[in-house]
Amino acid sequence: MKRYAPDTVRAQIDSVLNGLGADESTRAICTEVMYDTDLMGVDSHGISMLPYYASEIENGNLLPTAQPEVAHAAGAVARIDGMRAFGHTGAHLAMTKAIEAAKSFGVGIGVVNRTNHYGAAGYYARMAAEAGLMGISLCSTANALQIPHGAKYPLMGTNPIAFAAPVPGEDPVLVDMATSVVPLNKVKVYGLKGEPLPAEWVADPDGRPIYDAGEVYERLEFGKDGGVGLLPLGGATFFGGGHKGSALATMVQILSAALPGAGQPGNVDGYQDIGYFFLAIDPAFFGAPVDASDYVRELRETIRGMEPTDPAAPVQATGDRDFLTRAEREAHGIPLADALVEKLRDLCTRFDAEFTLTEQQ
Repeated sequence: MKRYAPDTVRAQIDSVLNGLGADESTRAICTEVMYDTDLMGVDSHGISMLPYYASEIENGNLLPTAQPEVAHAAGAVARIDGMRAFGHTGAHLAMTKAIEAAKSFGVGIGVVNRTNHYGAAGYYARMAAEAGLMGISLCSTANALQIPHGAKYPLMGTNPIAFAAPVPGEDPVLVDMATSVVPLNKVKVYGLKGEPLPAEWVADPDGRPIYDAGEVYERLEFGKDGGVGLLPLGGATFFGGGHKGSALATMVQILSAALPGAGQPGNVDGYQDIGYFFLAIDPAFFGAPVDASDYVRELRETIRGMEPTDPAAPVQATGDRDFLTRAEREAHGIPLADALVEKLRDLCTRFDAEFTLTEQQ
């Protein structure tokens, strides 16, 4: 796997989006979110999503020139109509509105319906942290991907949860996770590398694990055959906690789809209406005797200072690995699988986009 200069990865995202018909403002948001995601090491949700977005545009499910807009606002709440545009744009608008409301009311909520895949949930939670607020980001997802605990077939999406808390002068505390064992696009990354899945992430209707990453991704993302599915966080068994992952997925589905009026989960022919939920919280409104950011800083330092089981591997607080990855990739380049680079080269040819990727020197 070769490494590519970060600025050329960013330029490649913008170039392909331009070829797909996105306007300048849409490209600015989508490129920033996807590029940031690759820097943070979430390889499943950055530049590797471009082939999927292209297929969704060709199928008429994603409208590259559409512009999300505020459809309803009341007090600290806003609902955004995603207009079937790139999900990043509707998500960015909704969290922006949540942040604005939180600065007036102490809390703000933005929800979105009629939208598409929005990339990494953690980006939007960090938007709140950058504004000095705590942030939560949730979304339902297209297709039946995750098997509810005890069921034979998938129903839910990967239904991620992200949370960020600010620490002035430092990186925020960050939680960014799927409620399935892994997101589907993590399976895609293994398929692009030509490697089998490393653990029991996927099962068939008889509960047998499947390890062929390429086959699983094609069947779940494009085939919609319902014959295989991702296991919930915690795995297949009650004693492993699989019922807890399934419960979290249900909570995310309700908050992100019921509130904005998006669709029920499952496989849908044609466009599937998915939804988002964003919460911004201003700690200053709570009148606590201690500063919330100082509390967060102390908690993180306590975790980092704990004695590790392996002296060569210091204990990390949640989010530390992401920011360490960012620093390493900014210095040494972003790794991209050869198969993905060829897919991007093909997209450039098909959509008359400039191929900009350059290997890191």
